[in-house]
Amino acid sequence: MECGYLRLMNAGNDSICAFLHIKCSELVSCANDNRACYRPDYLCVSHPRCQTAPLCYPVDKALQVVCPPMLPATTTLPPVVPDDGICESATWNVTGVTVAGGNGAGSELNELNGPLGLFVDDDAAVYVADTWNDRIVKWVPGASIGSVVAGGNGEGNQNNQLDHVAKVVVAKNGTMFICDRGNSRVQRWFKNDEHGQTIIANISCLGLAMDNEGSLYVCDGERQHVIKWPSNDIVAGKNGERPEINQLLEPVHIFVDQDKSVIVADFQSARVMKWPVGAKEGIVVAGGNGEGDAANQLNGMKYSTIMLIVRLLSVVVDQMGTVYVLDTDNHRVMRWFKDSKSGSVIIGGRGWGNEIDQLSFPEDLTFDRQGNLYVVDNDNHRIQMFAIDKSSCAKTTH
Repeated sequence: MECGYLRLMNAGNDSICAFLHIKCSELVSCANDNRACYRPDYLCVSHPRCQTAPLCYPVDKALQVVCPPMLPATTTLPPVVPDDGICESATWNVTGVTVAGGNGAGSELNELNGPLGLFVDDDAAVYVADTWNDRIVKWVPGASIGSVVAGGNGEGNQNNQLDHVAKVVVAKNGTMFICDRGNSRVQRWFKNDEHGQTIIANISCLGLAMDNEGSLYVCDGERQHVIKWPSNDIVAGKNGERPEINQLLEPVHIFVDQDKSVIVADFQSARVMKWPVGAKEGIVVAGGNGEGDAANQLNGMKYSTIMLIVRLLSVVVDQMGTVYVLDTDNHRVMRWFKDSKSGSVIIGGRGWGNEIDQLSFPEDLTFDRQGNLYVVDNDNHRIQMFAIDKSSCAKTTH
């Protein structure tokens, strides 16, 4: 019998040992407060295998005779966000190592074709939104070829197909959430499944992120806002499309920090904005000084003769609150310290090209658990990893 720990929604970080493989169809959602169940013989728990929203779980599936405790009954979970160890003096190798693709544009398992997004899991496996191949490909560390984990059945709108995928995020249990851009939908693919389920339809999705409780955040570029799923709350934007601080103008990428603040790459305004929980307006944390290549500017537009316009900036944030922006049209990664008025180039910025110290219209970036930086190098059809050097951090106070 397979047992594991499920986090109780009404008890801080406490959890219960329970039988995990009850049918998802037998579970119902918790009460509106996401903390309680209407039936006394059920507990409200986080059960991400079935859905990201809390579910009511039968108490009899958590009795000691069913699921013997492997740890003390009350277990404190580890910190949700591991210490990335990145300090102000950390640097990155300016020459990249190719960890996926890099063999030209193509559809073979050692190739990528115009990738737009990536996700790196805790084991440093790289999931790539391989856009023009309409698939998600997983590359484990050191692999020379990838494996298709979603799509790959031709362009289409069937439940085993994708159409110009833009972004992928992966939950701890291996469930993938995919921006299926050409089909204007967000798909959920359970681990090892051969088909997906539409969880959000009729959405202009480019950006996708997940918080530390498993809630999903989606950029809707057409409606100029960011929604949180499954509640469908608007958490950024919603006031029309203008470059004001309470508005967004084509949000294209998002990052959710450990405080659940939403950091939005606001393309048409050439800026990155931070929206704390419950905020009615955002705070500019990078750019906002018009399009350009100066240290206080960003430029996210990429023109293409094949696609109309790919509008991308991408952003991640470390635990110190430092913002890292993938500045697409300037072929560089910039670091903006908290409250800074300008940024500094840490990767690229040497013109577009295919050398190991160059990028060509990069589209997405992320960190692994150690702070190594991964970049989708779109026009070179590869994923580059730039190793971090934290040797100076031991002498630096966080």
